[in-house]
Amino acid sequence: MGKESFQDLVNQLTIEHAPEQIKQFQWLHQHPELAYQEFESGRYIASYLETLDGLEVIYPFAKTGIKAVLKGENSKNAVAIRADFDALPVKEDTGLSYASRSKGTYNGQETYVSHVCGHDASAATAMGTATVLNQLKDDLNGDVVFLFQPAEEGVPDGMKAGADLMVSEGALKNPDVSAIFALHPYSKAYPGTVLLSKNTTHAGLNDLVIKIKGVQAHGSMPWVGRDPIVAGAAIINSLQTIVSREADLMRGAAVVTVGYFHGGIKVNIIPDHAEMGLTIRALDENNLKLLVKRVTEITKLVSKAHGCEAEIIMGQHDPMNKNDPDLCKNMLKTIRQVAGDGNMILKPATTGSEDFSYFSNKVPGLYLHFGTAPQNKPLSESRPNHHPGFMVDDDALKFATKLECCLLHNYLKQRSI
Repeated sequence: MGKESFQDLVNQLTIEHAPEQIKQFQWLHQHPELAYQEFESGRYIASYLETLDGLEVIYPFAKTGIKAVLKGENSKNAVAIRADFDALPVKEDTGLSYASRSKGTYNGQETYVSHVCGHDASAATAMGTATVLNQLKDDLNGDVVFLFQPAEEGVPDGMKAGADLMVSEGALKNPDVSAIFALHPYSKAYPGTVLLSKNTTHAGLNDLVIKIKGVQAHGSMPWVGRDPIVAGAAIINSLQTIVSREADLMRGAAVVTVGYFHGGIKVNIIPDHAEMGLTIRALDENNLKLLVKRVTEITKLVSKAHGCEAEIIMGQHDPMNKNDPDLCKNMLKTIRQVAGDGNMILKPATTGSEDFSYFSNKVPGLYLHFGTAPQNKPLSESRPNHHPGFMVDDDALKFATKLECCLLHNYLKQRSI
């Protein structure tokens, strides 16, 4: 490597790759796809990785994902980077020349689809990292596993979360991975900023669907039926007391949110059924168990009180995600070197969820956020993740690529000490 440091070489190669990386990001942005529907984007990513001579590419992996292995100098060590690349059922409203106009199918209905969580940036970053490290593989003290993960943003009923499926299909084996990293876009910081949570990063999650069975009747004669809409409304009101009166909030935040409530088709008909969907979040495992238990009990008892029956269908479950304390401590120097003084911010845990926990429950994990806010606007005008106006500044891609390269390289270097 001569007089140039590894970080100097990474900086140079990242700048050289930037124009191509921006094109890749914009292509992914224009072709968003929902969970386990990432066919075009999966082929696009895999096809590019196959042009990098040093990578062994497995596609498809975990239905629509990709696993690629870059062989380093020491086959006894291996580290992984996770990049999710699924999108959301949201109509984009950014005015960008490359804005998404794609549509997909969600819960049986056609919907607009867009990358309003920034997974296109995560994927383009990891593609850049693969490009740069492939040119520097002789300086890698081990293998790097690239996991392009589908289905992080929730999955169809009865299916595993993308990370869960990847783990069960051997994402962390062959080679045996000893640690895993993930970088995720963050809309309330500018490019060059790293946000770190030193312990818990994300809440545990349980999603569920409640189906209420009543007795249909004419709207003018409600006494001859059993109204599932009234029963559902009573359930929703009763659920609000779990967090406010039962959860121990000294342990951490807890949330019960009813995201939808459907019932009936005509003003003068009491329907025979209604349905609602809930998400339950908590930053404490005991609270999460309590919330699930009490939602179940309240739903059944309130339904019965209204002469109805309730069926509860459990959906996706993501454990709490926690950054490994030793891995966090060991990588602090690298983060500070790449970001510079004052550009690393400690971030409290969020009640958002992250199925990265399936990886970090198997091997030590470090999950970081990187700033993506447009630099030509005040931060107050940067729209949050999942908002139709969410945007990613191009410079964020270069910075995140540098950070990923240095984290992976330095982690493997430490394995030889």
